[in-house]
Amino acid sequence: MLTSLTEALRYGLDPFMLLIIAAGVIWGSAAGALPGVTSVIAIGVMVPFTFGLAPIYAVAFLVAINVGASFGNSIPAILVGLPGTPSAVLTALDGYALHRQGKTGLALGVTFYSSVMGQLLSVFLFLLMVVPLSGLTYVFLSPEMFALYFLGVTAIISITSENILKGLVAAAFGLLIATVGRDPTTAVSRFDFGYAELRSGVATVPVVVGLLAVSELFRSMRQNYNWSALSTKFEAKFPSLKTLWSVTPAVGVGTLIGGVIGAVPGVSGSPAAVISYQQSKLWSKHPEEYGKGSIEGIASNEAAQNAAQAGEMVPTLGLGIPAGGAMVILLGALLIHGFVPGPLMIRESPQLLHAAVAGLLLATVVLAFIGWPIALGLTKLVQVDRRLVLVGALLLTMIGTYTLDRSTFDVVLLLIFGVVGYFMLRYGYSVAGASLAAVLGPGLENNLRSGLLLMDKDIVAFVSRPWTAGILLLSFALLAYGTYGTIKLARASGRAKRAALDAHKAGLARPG
Repeated sequence: MLTSLTEALRYGLDPFMLLIIAAGVIWGSAAGALPGVTSVIAIGVMVPFTFGLAPIYAVAFLVAINVGASFGNSIPAILVGLPGTPSAVLTALDGYALHRQGKTGLALGVTFYSSVMGQLLSVFLFLLMVVPLSGLTYVFLSPEMFALYFLGVTAIISITSENILKGLVAAAFGLLIATVGRDPTTAVSRFDFGYAELRSGVATVPVVVGLLAVSELFRSMRQNYNWSALSTKFEAKFPSLKTLWSVTPAVGVGTLIGGVIGAVPGVSGSPAAVISYQQSKLWSKHPEEYGKGSIEGIASNEAAQNAAQAGEMVPTLGLGIPAGGAMVILLGALLIHGFVPGPLMIRESPQLLHAAVAGLLLATVVLAFIGWPIALGLTKLVQVDRRLVLVGALLLTMIGTYTLDRSTFDVVLLLIFGVVGYFMLRYGYSVAGASLAAVLGPGLENNLRSGLLLMDKDIVAFVSRPWTAGILLLSFALLAYGTYGTIKLARASGRAKRAALDAHKAGLARPG
């Protein structure tokens, strides 16, 4: 561990290494700030430019892009309520709420602080796990993966507001969307309604962005506002040290959850961010603020999704198993350069491990210096006429969705789910719950079906595996606790409304 850190710092003395890492962070942040442009696209576009680089520079450059994109995708979530990736969904809930309250600087500052700290602390988690994780290859099979996804789904209870039934209906709708496409065990197409584009499933980005972003755009467009009187005013002032210190526990827990869960192949940053947000709300002294402008919620979510980037590199480099789409591209780049990731690479080509650590560590340092100015620069987007912002945001979202697979059908899906999301918002159903269920659903079903086949369809053997049983018990305990908390908040709100009504009636009954 000390050797890798020392070598990473030594790379920092190389001017070209610093230059290429800075370029990676800037490009990643800019690309991540475009709705629909994920880290996969940001990295994929730049892979051809790495062919002429030495492997250590190529690895550091691609890792730096991932770091920048993870920070950048939360900026549009705060400024216009458009999450750059599914991982930033919950940041959009609280960050955009703060922005509408005129506390943009607070939201951006907490995001910046949590991103930097999450990335920095995750470097040490990465080094602690990269070699020992090879022993877990034979432990985390499909049953354990199903348990982890189920744990993520239970987090939906944290964002179902006061109406649990509507929240669960929204989650069921999201899981239903996830069943479209090929059966995970028989590969037979289902629910494709005769459309060839649906045979492989519904793309995640049109669903998530449509439900969360386009629905809000449609609702804003439909409202009859005096736009000249609604010029956005906000304070882009960096939060005080006291404020940042108050969210540090949430950052620490989010980093730990993100780093560990992100290291599990196939899970990635979205479930890590959801689970971290859930835990933060369960233990918060102000759970009623979550979804309405909680800085603790932003901190936990941002720290987790940024730490997950380092976590995803653990199985990618340590086992040769990519943990996410961005890691698939990184793995491919290493193969192109003639290296086969895994335990042998770590032992025989340690310089690549050192380069990855340098990419994580030095990119975080660069982000600490330029991240805040980048965030401030992008706040100018919300100072123009809101009508232009709404139309431009919709157009940008459509373009970003189209560029993923160059599919017009995805754009149509985006608009369809935008309309569905609009009506869900109108009648009080959780669009966040539906979108998160749609993201987690495929992994949940795939690992459930695969795990049952592995256990010869023996459910008892499936759920009694030590790790599986432990995670499932934790899921049910958190679900019960979250349900109790939600009911408690709903009852308290009901009592407050009745008290206000009684006071109003008493005031009317007084003799004049």
